[in-house]
Amino acid sequence: MPNTLPLTLSTEEQERFLDWWKTMEYGHQIVKRLTSLVSELRLNRESSHADGMILFYRAVSEISYGYAGVRGGVRRAFTKEYSKALQLNIVMCLSFVPKFSVDAKVLLERIADGITGPSALQLIQRIRETLMENDRIINELEKKAHSVFGKDSFINFQDKVMQDMTMPI
Repeated sequence: MPNTLPLTLSTEEQERFLDWWKTMEYGHQIVKRLTSLVSELRLNRESSHADGMILFYRAVSEISYGYAGVRGGVRRAFTKEYSKALQLNIVMCLSFVPKFSVDAKVLLERIADGITGPSALQLIQRIRETLMENDRIINELEKKAHSVFGKDSFINFQDKVMQDMTMPI
């Protein structure tokens, strides 16, 4: 299978992956803070039953899963597992992070409209700020992906992922 044949990284590619890893580590800290704040909001009396809370919690979980998938892929790029299939997996994981980030922001505002308690509203504001910080990291991660794969290759990978996920008509 051509997608599973191992690829070897040059020294320059290893350096670009290491640079990407450092950005992923910073992003990982943001996602940990985000999931902590969301858990706190979910357990807060003033907001725990807000309309859309479960969907919001799920969207943030998907952001976290996306980061974990990219981090795992970048880590495995330095092993015999590095292949076109792994590249596709990395791109797929990275591609759904911004989609769920948008969902999270929309759902957060839905929740914010339904609560009035001061501590919950304070958490909402902290989550907004963290989501904005996450957006900056997402942009940085995409730039790093372009440096690792090349912008055109990255876009081709994204197109392939979309084709693989889309059911034929």
